[in-house]
Amino acid sequence: MRFLFTIASVVVLAVPLAAQTTAQENILRQKAIRQQKLKQQKAQQQKMVPLPAPAVERFLQMSPEDRERALSQLTPERRQQVEQRLNRLQQLPPDQAQRLQDLYPAFMNLRPVRRQAVRQEIQELRQMRPALRKDRLNSDAGDFSPEEMSILRQVTGVPE
Repeated sequence: MRFLFTIASVVVLAVPLAAQTTAQENILRQKAIRQQKLKQQKAQQQKMVPLPAPAVERFLQMSPEDRERALSQLTPERRQQVEQRLNRLQQLPPDQAQRLQDLYPAFMNLRPVRRQAVRQEIQELRQMRPALRKDRLNSDAGDFSPEEMSILRQVTGVPE
């Protein structure tokens, strides 16, 4: 009988101890997951650093020979990104290109997380038909501040 009582006591005491250990493990696991997510967000933000507007402007002002020389100093991946952005900017009408250059400082003043949200929204809006785009921008978009909405409207060419 004592033996059964001893075993029962050990089991009763061990269960809270096991639960406590599991709770501590869960806290440590959650902390590690949060740290991993923060690292991933930082890495993603570093990958998405846009080419600064002055640098684009500087490339556009260069002679073809100087531009080629400057581009040759970049890594192949970065060079491809720069060339794609330059080509896109050169294909725009001058007034549209100027409007984007004027908007750039306001865009860069946004917090990185908000810049990413605005960038993603611009990409989605550009894939929409003009009527749907206008409806989406004129709806009460609760996800974006008035400043962000202004940037979105100007970039996509939808009047306020």
